[in-house]
Amino acid sequence: MSVVSFAELQFGLEQAPVTHRASLAAWLAEMRRTLGPATEELTESVLVRWKGLLTDLKARNRTMTCEDSLIAAIALFHGHSIATHNKRHFEPAGVPLVDPLD
Repeated sequence: MSVVSFAELQFGLEQAPVTHRASLAAWLAEMRRTLGPATEELTESVLVRWKGLLTDLKARNRTMTCEDSLIAAIALFHGHSIATHNKRHFEPAGVPLVDPLD
């Protein structure tokens, strides 16, 4: 799990309708407890890898959103795969992908 993914989930929770926030907050708290030990942080070394990824993408005239490129850089730096149903967002990074819904 990436700290960036948790930040995106937290932001989504804060934008959710008030009627859904309590249940989403409880779910997110459980995910943090469950996945916290396996959460990869943004470190200087990861950010250097991210800058390298951005340079490579630019050379190939490709783009990724900031959040997706950070998640990809974390995975690339640590040698992880990314589990996502939206594989096209991460394909430009060349990171190994797994679709959990396949």
